[in-house]
Amino acid sequence: MLLVRLDGIGDALACAPLIEALTDAGHELGAVLSLRNRDVFAARTFAHVHAVERIPWPRHGMTRASHDRALGEARRAHYDVALIASEEPDAYTFARDARIKRRIGFVNGWEKPFKTLSIRPMLTHALVRPASAALAVEHEVETLFRLGRGLHGEGAPTRDPERLRPLILDAEPQHHNRVAIQLNAKYIAQGIDIAAFAAIARELERHGLLTLGTSDDDEFGTAFAARSGTAFAPTATLLEWKALLGGARAIVTLDSGAAHVAGMLGIPSVVLFAPGASVESDMMRWRPWAAPSRTIVVDDVAQLPERVAAALAELFDGAKASA
Repeated sequence: MLLVRLDGIGDALACAPLIEALTDAGHELGAVLSLRNRDVFAARTFAHVHAVERIPWPRHGMTRASHDRALGEARRAHYDVALIASEEPDAYTFARDARIKRRIGFVNGWEKPFKTLSIRPMLTHALVRPASAALAVEHEVETLFRLGRGLHGEGAPTRDPERLRPLILDAEPQHHNRVAIQLNAKYIAQGIDIAAFAAIARELERHGLLTLGTSDDDEFGTAFAARSGTAFAPTATLLEWKALLGGARAIVTLDSGAAHVAGMLGIPSVVLFAPGASVESDMMRWRPWAAPSRTIVVDDVAQLPERVAAALAELFDGAKASA
């Protein structure tokens, strides 16, 4: 079977329960992944990985050289089934051009009739999913899990981190007992900036929690460390980043890839969402899947440090109560 998932880190990780169910059912899996997300999975997760280079946004598609190389690899693998877990049209043309006879993927129905009309002929079986985030009624993990219906014996996606961790980590990381704060400029326009992250770190330290900022942006991280007076650990690769998050006591992050790493590894997490018309459906669709978590809509940045500290206290108290 070939899984096609060309999108970001969080999008790829949402496939983890599907991957686990298919693997347990005895299927040999390959994957078409992007250079950006391929290393988010452990090396043993797929028998074959066909990595493509995405053309930078706002353009779409794969670079010609990486497309042709990956397509040749996929054809030589002689896959029986393609599961297309993507909204990108080139994911569907790839599966078709790889000459895979059975192709299962998504269409948007009457929400996007022209896109549906172009994609439907490339599939042997189409599942309808909403195009609008506001119309989503299930977690992204549940949506993607539907691609494997009839191909394994599990009725629902697993929420067991013990089953999911080996899909992400090649080896158990060293536990540093700190709260990892994932630094990200995604919502800087909404006031969640270096000052906001620094204030969160200082508040957590005031409550006796050791913190550790992490980011692939060294300039952002260095400024955070200077502002907060707490540690910053740059990570040069996805492997280093996963190990740092995997060894954390808890994670504080925006709704980004770190939230989904935490979700699949079972690490308690507090996830920050910017307010907006679709924030309720975004939280339902993208909250950490298999880990204790709290989601916070950041409508008042000044109160954010206390709210994060309170949310972590609830998570830690809940862990003690269940121990």
